[in-house]
Amino acid sequence: MEFLIAGCIAAAVGIALVVYALMPRGANEGDAIDRRLASDDSGAVKKGPPTKVATPHLMAAMKRAAPRIAAPMSDEEQSRLRKKLAAAGIRSESGPAIFLASKTVMGIVAAGLTLLMTWSLNQATLQMTIYTVFGGAMFFMLPDMYLSQVSATRSLKIKKGLADCLDMMVIMVESGLGMDASIARVGTEMDTAYPDLAGEFRLANAEMNMGLPRNEALQNLADRTGVREIQSLVATVIQAERFGSSIGKTLRVQSDMLRSKRQQAAEEAAGKTAVKLLIPLILFIFPALMVVVGGPAMITLIQETEGLE
Repeated sequence: MEFLIAGCIAAAVGIALVVYALMPRGANEGDAIDRRLASDDSGAVKKGPPTKVATPHLMAAMKRAAPRIAAPMSDEEQSRLRKKLAAAGIRSESGPAIFLASKTVMGIVAAGLTLLMTWSLNQATLQMTIYTVFGGAMFFMLPDMYLSQVSATRSLKIKKGLADCLDMMVIMVESGLGMDASIARVGTEMDTAYPDLAGEFRLANAEMNMGLPRNEALQNLADRTGVREIQSLVATVIQAERFGSSIGKTLRVQSDMLRSKRQQAAEEAAGKTAVKLLIPLILFIFPALMVVVGGPAMITLIQETEGLE
């Protein structure tokens, strides 16, 4: 029993270290891109809220070990994985290797812990095999579920802030500011309200400052985020520039359309509220109400029935 407890504690500590150190963190990677985006034109880093950084030595060791632990992938699969990580805000070069290594290590540790527990409980060989495979597979898929959740949350934040960012961009473009300067200004001004979207605009502005054409920088912005609204916006802006249309009017139309979609989504969510309230109403409120209303009558009826007998 002491051996089992010690093994469970060691496995739990191992899984906790894997979750802490091997899980990719976009803001905590300390990559050069985020440091460049956090600095102004003079090279001085802007002051902001402190970010939590993992243990440097532990993260460095994990980065060195990740390529050896990670399962090999083809170039096409690595490209798809990088797009998924970019949609979650993870742009580190070592992100794919750390992500794949986290899946491998967590699956092995979970399978070993499950095997140890089933062996100590004297389970049959078939049951031990089933439980071990199931436990390892569940923890092997845990980084994928984590990445999907982070991507969905980040995409929702970007969608919520896109209309406000477009409104500011419309004001600046119509007041005479250029498109490139408007993108840079939005990335700076909206950092407090919508940091994810502002960071993407700053990255697009950094790409344009390095000589990348605006259309390619905007297309990279749409590919990184994976948000349908941004992809539609980028396609519309590129078409407007190609045919010589007014950028200000194009952005205003897109902003009005996004606000209409956001209002429709809010109305849809409000309409679903009444349906969602039926479940707690039926399970919890109606039984208590029936006890309060019908309880005294039932007690009186039982007493009258016993009196007649």
